[in-house]
Amino acid sequence: MRIAQAAAIGLFLGLGWTAHAAAQSPGYDYWPVIDDTNPAVVIDTPMSTAMFDFQNRQGDKHTLVLANKLLYPETPTLILGGQVRASMLAAGTNTADKFPYLGRFPPDFVGESASDARVVHANFGGVGHVNSWASVYFETLYSDVFTFPTFNQGSFQVRQAYAVFGDLEVTPWYAFVGKKNVSFGDMGTLSPFSQSVVWHYFGALAEGLGVGYVNDGWNVCVTGLNGGRGIRVADSESRGLINNFAANALYSFTNDADREFRVGAGYLHGTIYDAAVAEHIDPNLFGDLNGAWDVNALLRLGQWSFAGEYVSTLNAWPATGARVQAWRTEAAYQSCIHGRPASYSVGYSEGLQGPSGSEFEFNQQLVLGLGVDLTPNAKLTLEYVRSMGFAPLINITTASDRSVAQDTVVAGLVLVL
Repeated sequence: MRIAQAAAIGLFLGLGWTAHAAAQSPGYDYWPVIDDTNPAVVIDTPMSTAMFDFQNRQGDKHTLVLANKLLYPETPTLILGGQVRASMLAAGTNTADKFPYLGRFPPDFVGESASDARVVHANFGGVGHVNSWASVYFETLYSDVFTFPTFNQGSFQVRQAYAVFGDLEVTPWYAFVGKKNVSFGDMGTLSPFSQSVVWHYFGALAEGLGVGYVNDGWNVCVTGLNGGRGIRVADSESRGLINNFAANALYSFTNDADREFRVGAGYLHGTIYDAAVAEHIDPNLFGDLNGAWDVNALLRLGQWSFAGEYVSTLNAWPATGARVQAWRTEAAYQSCIHGRPASYSVGYSEGLQGPSGSEFEFNQQLVLGLGVDLTPNAKLTLEYVRSMGFAPLINITTASDRSVAQDTVVAGLVLVL
């Protein structure tokens, strides 16, 4: 065993010396000469903050990869980063054992009060600029999940992994392939930590390939999605075929330091709201395809921001007999607290999936939020969340209760490397 280990170490060192010698020899152009003034591995906190942002730009972060490549003309370049999202909450409900706050799974708590502290997400990933026309992005995710019903002590997965092809200095057209958040709608929020009901109902992640155009205020993307069940809402029956698709368009009328106005629209052809059973785990439950459409807008005037979004399925969900809809309306004000950038926000969002008056008609959420940037890579948040209606996806027609109300205080900390 020791002889084998010594031989392996010797082989490794020999190959390393051969590579080093080749790099110094004029006849070996393949081997790069390391330039310490232009490091191949870098930490780019603004880029990592944007890519790991769990709140905003869910479906078009591949365009950030394209734009970022312009900052690193010398390739290959690898940008590594990480993020931790931790939170602590205290909550009370007016109905025992029913907690509708969408930031946790319903079975996580029992009784009439709840409290917990946990790392809800931990990400590690990076952007690799391979050459002038190709880049890659990968993102791992640790998610602290306590339900379904084994109370697993968290899960670890490769959340996204895709390649982007294009050079914005040459053409506004680009292409991509891989696993990523689907370009469908906005799915963002002005709240500092909690997602809106719109994202919970219609956020999508799936595998496929797409083409897009970004120029003169336009950001347009069409994606062909692999058949089968994606994460959250994307769904189509046949696996082994590219038989689902999404289209999204965004136009920014103005985009400068003081003002911005943009509008968008999107379409997703296959959703999970096609089956007679309400669930998002079994990949073999299907019905007739039930697409969804989205419209969204954002207005920013100085320190004020206003946002809105509406999403709806085309047809009724067989499980509930009604179309699935979600909408949000939000406002935020940028200010400072002790010299630190701060944002005050209010947001109301609602999901509808049942007939009027039914116990499973709605989930409603009001969020009053405060976010403070302690440093460029550390954000502290505080939210009051009022959750009304208890309509969980699993057993939605039997377990729901429209009279449930939960009051929650959520403190969050976001750290980015």
